Amino acid sequence: MVAPGTNDNVIEDNTVLGNTNGIILVPGVEGNIIRHNIVAGNPPVQLSAQFPADDGVDIKNQATPGTNTIDDNFCLTAVNAACPAIGRRGDKDEKDKDDKEKGDDPQQP
Repeated sequence: MVAPGTNDNVIEDNTVLGNTNGIILVPGVEGNIIRHNIVAGNPPVQLSAQFPADDGVDIKNQATPGTNTIDDNFCLTAVNAACPAIGRRGDKDEKDKDDKEKGDDPQQP
């Protein structure tokens, strides 16, 4: 969790699994970079079944939009943060970039 008054941190290359919540940015924090993390199963299925009203999530961004960088994380659930399609981080983007450089753009007819 990024607590109030906690600014300009880098949260990178971590694995956050099976907690009540994953990574949370609280209101007022800024300048933090959250990238290249695996954040999944927060809360774990067992906890969700036992306490269905619990609103746990993998990444929750309650900070002012645009004040923090949240990029290239693997997650299943998020609030105000992107969760990419499940797969290895960066694979699709790198393949698309390589295809375009070769003139092999799969999105062009």
